[in-house]
Amino acid sequence: MSRCSRALTALSFAALSFVASSLLPTRAAEAQGLAVGVSRKAVVEADDEAEAPGRGTLRGLFGIPVAERLLVSGTVEGRLRGVRRLGAIGTPEALDALTNAFEQSSLLARDGRTRLEGIRILAAHADREAVRPLLIRELTEGGPEARAASHGGLARGAAALALARSRDKKATSALVGAVMQGGPGGEAASAALVVYPPASIAALLEGRRRIEPALAALLGDLGDVRAIPRLRQGLEDVDLAYRAAAALALARLGDSSAQAAARTWVKSDDVKQKRAGAEVLARLGVEGASEAITALLAAGPTRLDGVRLALTAPSPALVKPLVAALDALDGDDREQAIAAIGRAGGPEAAAALLVQLGKPEHATAAAFALARMPGQDARAALSRALGSTSAKKGAPRRLITRAALVRWLVLGDEPDGLGDALVAMANEKDPADRAVSAFGRVATGRTSVRSALDAACPEKRPCDVAIVAAVARASLARAALGKDDAPAELGRVLGANAKATGKGDVPSAIEVAAGVALLADPSGAGLPTALLARWAEGESPLAALAARALPSRDDEAIRSRIKRLLAGTDPVIRAHTALGLALDPEPDATSLLANAYRFEEDPTVRRAVVRALSVRREPLRAATLELARDLDPDDQVRALARAALSGRTLLPALAVPRGPVAWVSLVANAPAALPSIQGRAARLVRSDGVAVPIVADPDGVVLVPGLPDGPAALTLAPEAIPGDAGSP
Repeated sequence: MSRCSRALTALSFAALSFVASSLLPTRAAEAQGLAVGVSRKAVVEADDEAEAPGRGTLRGLFGIPVAERLLVSGTVEGRLRGVRRLGAIGTPEALDALTNAFEQSSLLARDGRTRLEGIRILAAHADREAVRPLLIRELTEGGPEARAASHGGLARGAAALALARSRDKKATSALVGAVMQGGPGGEAASAALVVYPPASIAALLEGRRRIEPALAALLGDLGDVRAIPRLRQGLEDVDLAYRAAAALALARLGDSSAQAAARTWVKSDDVKQKRAGAEVLARLGVEGASEAITALLAAGPTRLDGVRLALTAPSPALVKPLVAALDALDGDDREQAIAAIGRAGGPEAAAALLVQLGKPEHATAAAFALARMPGQDARAALSRALGSTSAKKGAPRRLITRAALVRWLVLGDEPDGLGDALVAMANEKDPADRAVSAFGRVATGRTSVRSALDAACPEKRPCDVAIVAAVARASLARAALGKDDAPAELGRVLGANAKATGKGDVPSAIEVAAGVALLADPSGAGLPTALLARWAEGESPLAALAARALPSRDDEAIRSRIKRLLAGTDPVIRAHTALGLALDPEPDATSLLANAYRFEEDPTVRRAVVRALSVRREPLRAATLELARDLDPDDQVRALARAALSGRTLLPALAVPRGPVAWVSLVANAPAALPSIQGRAARLVRSDGVAVPIVADPDGVVLVPGLPDGPAALTLAPEAIPGDAGSP
């Protein structure tokens, strides 16, 4: 069986807030022998700072030379100890020594971890004259060595947040300068000023005769209406780019001063003026916006801008222009235009999407747009499609039935004829028809999970993998509504098959499908620890959830394997291992989480660490949560840390009621490649970082309900696994 990169040339994805990731296989951790049942003595690892001398003590004064020697150590660990020792001493002399070391040592400039640790320590002293220039250089320059070093983004973000939080006049001026300079430093500075805005807008505008486009964008992000008078002055600038940026910022602030200028711009032959004018009118939502967007859609250079604005400013008046533009668009752009038709709404949009259902290259996108389009017109269109002659069998019927199911799952609005279609498909010979029927009957509550699984796994006969996979995904919709014991039923299937095939390192397709049970049972009750360890260290779609379950079995025999998973190459595995540490019975699991957060560059993993720390109750957690709250460059990490410090428990939910649904279609490049997509296993990572193991229907299509809002990512299993339709 060839790898998916050779078997597939195209993946067609349509999903609510769904973004497909590149197909990056995980790297299996090195396997070791495993002894089970050895109790582990709980010992909390000592922090380096615990040995540091107190401030103002004689030992503290004499500790500075010791720390300075550590800063030139040949090991990263030694240099980190030196930085932390000076930070723990905390006297002005110690801070000056730390600042001087970073100013003078090229070794520290190349050491990303030590530099990040130093920036975090000095962040609390951003108002000091000696410290501020160092933070500014970290933000705006850093030098080629610093930029090439690891953890540069974390250090830059921490420096920017520290400067903004100080609200020092010189620091604010430096941040504004970085915004003007652009690049990564400008992005970090802009984000920091939004988090910690200056008390007066004058601090951003002082000494500026003109408002540059980057500064205008920042003023729009800040949402401070005190900037409106100066932005209005920007409408008189001689440079179009300056005028357009000021107009957009004013529109974002709800000010209509730029409306007259925008109406003039949309009539211009200049592409930039037409684009800026249309965007201002669309953001203001005033008369003439649809006409301006229509003009963009009609011209090649601005057509994609027209599609983008049609999505953000939907209107029934845009349906005809969008339909006319479809043939000039390719791939994802065409799907975005079809989505914009559905978002426009109304009878004309419903009729247009019905026409697109008859075109194979547009059919899936049109069905998905109808499924999400509010109103009676869309429901009636799907009802007509379900009753049409073309939807009586095969792929067309599955397409319309799936669209009707998505509509019920997202909007709770069931088209007429759905129930009849599900009953008819249950008795078809085509396994894809039966899978859609099983999914629909369980998702809508017409059949319980238990009954569906009993039918799929008759006594003394192998389970029907396609039906189990469909029922497992549908169970997320039922579990989100708290309707039945779906996770327990799937756990029964998973446990039975794991006992039968549990000696292999690669889970079978039936185990991957039933692995949805691990979403509700983070500890993997009933599964052997040795089996979970092998799965966690493998490449299958179950690896992430197995990694989450493993820490609940923590003891001396497997602690080393947990540490390796926490430091592995796949951020999804690292994140799930961190989530699992929330339920680790050992108190020093908090120390593992704190150490994992400290130098983790992937924000999804840091979010998982914070979620896990929200469950832990050891005092050690507070320092890491405060660090995340104050200096993490990721907005979600900071928000999660604030919530955790307020006492909230932040473990992800099993599924979201009436949440978005992912609709994924795998497309083979040739008939010979069809086996590689039929019943293919994959891993869907939700926006909250949780991995959902899935197995596609026999026709290569997947519906996954109950997702939280936000982008998701799909990774196919690197090869067909035992029990896949395409496996030997």
